[in-house]
Amino acid sequence: MSDRRSERRRWLAAHLRREKARLALGATAMSMRAAVLLLLPWPLKFIVDNVIFRKPLGSWAAAVLPDPAMHRLLLLHALGAAMLGLGLLDAGLAYLGNRWLLDAAQRIGYSIRREFFAHLQRLSLGFHRNHLSGELASRLGGDVNALQDFVAAVGVDLLPHLLTISGILAVMLAMNWHYGLMTLAVAPVLVWIARHFAAEIKAAARRTRKAEGEQSGATQEVLSNVQLVQAFAREDHEDRRFEERASTVLAAALRSNHLQAAFAPAMNLAIAVATGVIAWYGATLVIRGALTPGDLLVFLAYLRAIATPARQIAKAGRVFGRAAVALERIEEYRAVVPSIADAPDALVPAHCAGRVELDGVSFGYAADAPVVRDVSFELQRGRTVALVGATGSGKSTIAGLVARFNDPDFGQVRLDGRDLRQLSLRYLRSRIALVPQDPLLFHAPVWANIAYGRDGATRRDAIEAAIAAGVDDVISSLPGGYDLVVGERGSTLSGGQRQCIAVARAMLSEAAVVILDEPSSSVDGVTEQRLMRALRRLAQDRAALLIAHRLATVVDADLILVLDRGRIVQRGTHERLLADGGLYAESWRANGLPGAPAPLRLVAAS
Repeated sequence: MSDRRSERRRWLAAHLRREKARLALGATAMSMRAAVLLLLPWPLKFIVDNVIFRKPLGSWAAAVLPDPAMHRLLLLHALGAAMLGLGLLDAGLAYLGNRWLLDAAQRIGYSIRREFFAHLQRLSLGFHRNHLSGELASRLGGDVNALQDFVAAVGVDLLPHLLTISGILAVMLAMNWHYGLMTLAVAPVLVWIARHFAAEIKAAARRTRKAEGEQSGATQEVLSNVQLVQAFAREDHEDRRFEERASTVLAAALRSNHLQAAFAPAMNLAIAVATGVIAWYGATLVIRGALTPGDLLVFLAYLRAIATPARQIAKAGRVFGRAAVALERIEEYRAVVPSIADAPDALVPAHCAGRVELDGVSFGYAADAPVVRDVSFELQRGRTVALVGATGSGKSTIAGLVARFNDPDFGQVRLDGRDLRQLSLRYLRSRIALVPQDPLLFHAPVWANIAYGRDGATRRDAIEAAIAAGVDDVISSLPGGYDLVVGERGSTLSGGQRQCIAVARAMLSEAAVVILDEPSSSVDGVTEQRLMRALRRLAQDRAALLIAHRLATVVDADLILVLDRGRIVQRGTHERLLADGGLYAESWRANGLPGAPAPLRLVAAS
């Protein structure tokens, strides 16, 4: 546990060092401000002791201030100007310190958020399947904000107030050490109160952030599937679930609020008792002549000055508690190591021929539960390999292995003779285009969704890719054409329109291998014919891996692999498989397809 805590501190310190210049400037300004706050009561002391009661000035003061006996009004004017100057200096230093420190906190928050987002993006798909996106967003948003608030609170509240309190106590001891020690006696009480409440507030903040993260994730999940909710009239059910989760958040937040509400009054009570006792004792010292009225005024002013920082430090307890919990929550995900990552010496070949080989590949998402078993086949540029089989037979898993979303437990997946684990992920993914069954689109213009297929692609590039794929007329017919802003996840478009955008996006890529995952399974016959023509253009001069449930779409593939429970049980052309009988022929007849339909070739003859 101590090692993890040290790692968290080192990680945060690394981000703080990036803004060390602004932090240093802000800390310097706040330190100077603390010194100014120490000086603020002293003009009042001189006004009472030397202007009003005409006491002679001390030796050091007489060297810089007018003589009260001869220049009483001049001394009063000088002290008034000093008070004004100290007030202006305090305001200026507060402005500069706050600006530098708040700017540094914002930049540190930006740096942390950027690094954390980059880390989350690169975690394996298995991690993202097991974690709600809303929970990830909560940590990326709320938890990073808590760290940002912590950095600001340390500089703006904790540093100057601690320096002010320390300076005040030092001056008090120098003025009258008996009186100073009496003031110091309250310090252990304040420390005990702070430590006690800090632990409780941290625990309450941890429970609150956990509940907030779970609520955020569940809420985003419901809103992302609102069509399903409405289709089954489950609004009332989701209302109740939301109320339950919100009640948990409310209870945790109320507990945290109650602790915070009790923290400040406990500190204030201790300070109030100390102030009353110290004021009484100071008055007795003035009566005995051990203190001047001006000295008592300085002490009382310092006591008042101590109260404000103490209250601010008490209020900062909640910020520190939330920051500690946020750091734990961020580190929890930062500690997750991507299961799919570049090797230290990852290769970036100059050319990709597009030859894919699976050699004795076995893989399972869980130990001792293989989904793919001893699969071997070869895919070359200009040829199409189709994977068919029942749901759960391993088709999409094989496609994921080719794209290296997972690594095989046994065997090898190779591209141009090299194990995928030897290649740079960026290089590999840029050479493999994916057209999924349910294309994923961003809330952005259509052309930007197409241009996403290649880094640096422009609007013109996107249009040319759509023309090359033969889907330009479909996209141009949309309201707004290529500039139409797509709804979240493509909700404003039909399935066929989304598929056309996905095909154009794949066409724009530099891929030598294309994976077609049931690209026409959810469209009508006319749209299917258009998509198949577009797919034919896309697959031309590429190695094409076609995943299909509908056997009519694979009849002209160069090689059909029939999967059953993760194994290849048959392989061959459509005609050969029909002639051999077996699972493929049975499935063909079960679908009422006695004869082969008109060919729908994906690959032009080379």
